[in-house]
Amino acid sequence: MGQMSNYKSLYIYHFIKRIEWPKSPDNKDFVIIVMGDDKTLAALQQIAISKTVNQKKIRVSNTNNLDSISNINLIYVGYSKRKYIAELAKLIGKQPILLVSETKNNHFTDINLLEDDDGLEFDVIVENIRKKGLKISDDLLKLSKQKD
Repeated sequence: MGQMSNYKSLYIYHFIKRIEWPKSPDNKDFVIIVMGDDKTLAALQQIAISKTVNQKKIRVSNTNNLDSISNINLIYVGYSKRKYIAELAKLIGKQPILLVSETKNNHFTDINLLEDDDGLEFDVIVENIRKKGLKISDDLLKLSKQKD
């Protein structure tokens, strides 16, 4: 498994820890769907073995088809599946599902996680996140390249 995939999975986990989702009695697990990045999928599955989110077990799976997005908390779209981002954003609408991608300057996503010469950086589209009823911590905003 690539080192960069491990870093990406750690970033995603830390995003999760710094964002507050609305309370939902339906969600027994914290559900992450990964599209188009098998190495990051595997790294997130390793994190899910030993970590939780607000006392919820983390469940990570992959898919190439999102006909149903009920009971999902986060969708991570790898670079190879970037063409589906606009469609996903429309499908998600104002549901409290964080949309994270590997694409630069994508206004449909909530967080863009990008590789650069120094490693990883990310930008946060605050308005998108707030429209979904998600609350983002000031700590995460300070670390990001914030976009309104």
